[in-house]
Amino acid sequence: MQRREFLKIAIAGVAGFVAGSLVGLPIRREKIIGVSEKEVTSKISGVSARVEALKVYNWSYYIQELLLDIFAKEVGMDRDKLVYDVFEDPVEPFSKLQAGGSGYDLVVLPDAEAALAISKGYVRKLDKSLIPNLKFVDPDFLNPPFDPDNEYSVVYMWGITAYSWRTDFVPEGVTTLKQIFDPEFGFLEKHKKRVMMLEEATEVVLSAKAYLGKDPYDWRDKTMEEVKEVLLRQKPYLAGYGGTSEYYEGFANGSIDVAHAYNGDIALLRTEEHPELADKVKFGIPEEGGTRWTDNMLIPKDAPHPDAAHLFINFLLDPAVAAVNSLYVKYMSPVKDAKPLIEKVLSDPEIYPIDIKDRTWYVPLLTEEDHTKLMEVWEEVQKA
Repeated sequence: MQRREFLKIAIAGVAGFVAGSLVGLPIRREKIIGVSEKEVTSKISGVSARVEALKVYNWSYYIQELLLDIFAKEVGMDRDKLVYDVFEDPVEPFSKLQAGGSGYDLVVLPDAEAALAISKGYVRKLDKSLIPNLKFVDPDFLNPPFDPDNEYSVVYMWGITAYSWRTDFVPEGVTTLKQIFDPEFGFLEKHKKRVMMLEEATEVVLSAKAYLGKDPYDWRDKTMEEVKEVLLRQKPYLAGYGGTSEYYEGFANGSIDVAHAYNGDIALLRTEEHPELADKVKFGIPEEGGTRWTDNMLIPKDAPHPDAAHLFINFLLDPAVAAVNSLYVKYMSPVKDAKPLIEKVLSDPEIYPIDIKDRTWYVPLLTEEDHTKLMEVWEEVQKA
């Protein structure tokens, strides 16, 4: 009910824009999907305007779910034929791409995993004639280093990874990574078993590198050994490694004081999932910095319904849809025409600080050798 009520509010907030048409279904196809029914029929070989099925794999808490209902209705798909599964760690979708035969038509991957999936040939080239809404994407999010000309991927959302805390348990906040990684600093002992790190290996290792003063692109054996030692010293003090669901629950039931977290997740927790914590949970970037990242939409090479996947990508790039989605998930959309409609997201300095570019760095792209080193360290830490 919360999500449905929010959609009504979001739609009202973008009145006068294309989103106004979301109020009364059916939506005019040319307005939302950007392709007329006739064009859909002619452009998709062997598929009518009615799309039979779609299976999507995305992060948890990462879409306004009523948009799934709207998309299914627009393309004439039975709603139960649109399967939307979620994960907490990108290792899960990447492993499915690697194994093949996953049955997914669209997956969302962070920069590093997207780069590997492309280089390994796990995903297919996009048919841009089916994604006319690419014209709405901000040029800053086109042609990433791992995918020139966006042959295989399109940015879904972007955000920041840093730290969040309960103000009633940590009134001083998290201002330095010494609190998180140095047992002798005293913070870990004070909050023993009440600090949670993400279960995403790349983010944890990069934060440890920042604590050590290392370049995020430094994957030398000596550096990785130092990172491993830092993580092994930290581990006995942790509540564990987890994703959004785990730190949501931990903050809500009071079992977690600090979490390595994503900015949009914390904004969503404070406004939608647990509004009672609005003044008790804060997010901040420590002095050593945090990461800035993009999540990307890709179509598996063996996707059973690639045409439906193209239409879904195009749907999500519509400015009105992108605005409604961004307002709900609290992450920034790459759709430039959505920006005037999502000031509520942009105007929260705690979630999107003015000096964001000075205090964050992009997640580095990993070579196969780098990824192997990363996973070796991660597996050793997990086994300890």
